[in-house]
Amino acid sequence: MVKSSYIVSGVAALALLVAGCGSSSSSDTTAISGYDVTVERGPILHSVVIDANGQKSFELGNGKYRFAQPPVYPVTAMGGFIDIDRDGIVSVNDVNNTIILRGHNGSATTLVNTIAADEEIKTWLTEQFGLTEDEIYNATPNTNATIAAISDVVFAYCVENNLTSPESITLDQLKSLENDINDRISLYINSEVTTADLEEQLVDELNISRLTSDDILNMQNMYNGTFGGGGWNSMHNGTAIISTLPTSELTNEQKYLLAYMWNEEKLAKDIYFALNEITPHQALYNIAANSETTHEAMVEALIEKYDLNITNLTDYSGGYSADELSAFAPGQYELPEIENLYNVLYEKGSQSLIDALQVGCMVEVTDINDLDKDIATASGADDLVMVFSNLRSGSYNHYWAFDSALKALGVSDGCCSAGEEYCKTADEYPLPHNGHYNF
Repeated sequence: MVKSSYIVSGVAALALLVAGCGSSSSSDTTAISGYDVTVERGPILHSVVIDANGQKSFELGNGKYRFAQPPVYPVTAMGGFIDIDRDGIVSVNDVNNTIILRGHNGSATTLVNTIAADEEIKTWLTEQFGLTEDEIYNATPNTNATIAAISDVVFAYCVENNLTSPESITLDQLKSLENDINDRISLYINSEVTTADLEEQLVDELNISRLTSDDILNMQNMYNGTFGGGGWNSMHNGTAIISTLPTSELTNEQKYLLAYMWNEEKLAKDIYFALNEITPHQALYNIAANSETTHEAMVEALIEKYDLNITNLTDYSGGYSADELSAFAPGQYELPEIENLYNVLYEKGSQSLIDALQVGCMVEVTDINDLDKDIATASGADDLVMVFSNLRSGSYNHYWAFDSALKALGVSDGCCSAGEEYCKTADEYPLPHNGHYNF
């Protein structure tokens, strides 16, 4: 096996700073009939929808997603965009989805299904509002006024209290919202306006930022640059577009770079999601859901293009297998040094929100150091250079997002608080265009 010594030493240096262990969880194994789910606040586009075993779904459009195999509960939907105008594309006035939705049964992954994970809450929903289990698990805000009303009130509570995980809401907190829910149900029943209209009014009442034409243009430019054309709403066609770029004769070292980088991008996604569960923060969640997930998919598109088996690092024979890669649970990796690094970072980051954000600084600096060398090593393979360069640009943005988040918490030196080696300037790491941090 060809190993890149600079990569291994970079990981070892970071791992020496902290020590620790990972975490695990268990889940129900009931299967969803038909393998299709609807993810709805309003319809949520471009969400990352996975089951408890990490099986990824395929986006059908308009908030609908399909699994190739019967998924295992809970089904989790992370990130994406609330399609306010119901036009089926990410467009001006749509809204970033910052809420983690989970379907614990049935075919609808909604806020009501999410909070019904608590049996006492599920019982309360049935007794107070007449919902059946079938409605809790299968109805959406678009098809059921009571589900829509409860979803609205819970959504507002999450926004007002800066919650990304509605499952943390207690029964007592929910009971305090009972009058609001009843008022909202009456509004839905007695109003002639549509669910979409009422949702749009709620977004305005909560002063939630909407996507602007500049936001859409920036996203289109980012994905055009990433995939060589196709635009924002073609982002999930990245594999097909990458496959059209010139193919190179990769060296074993370049193949190893792809294997390593897939694991490293997966680590960034896994650790940010894991730490967000402990100390929720928009930077952790958005970067995991809207960037690192895409970065992992970009590298996997290259692995598929070159038909590499990155679980066999001797000769990469056996071919690409999506099933093999999706079988790696969060915190599990083919490379022992990556798995050890995850454990180390988890131990540090789980101590406090400041530690979690410092871990973000550390991960991004380590990624950039590796990518600087990866880009040089990938010279001659244009598709690898293009993807690695895009990943590095993303890491610059992420570094400054974590730096800004730390300063907002009163840590005046931002990422520099993580240590001298993680203290960077705008000359070293370009600042985001227009001052916006692209997650």
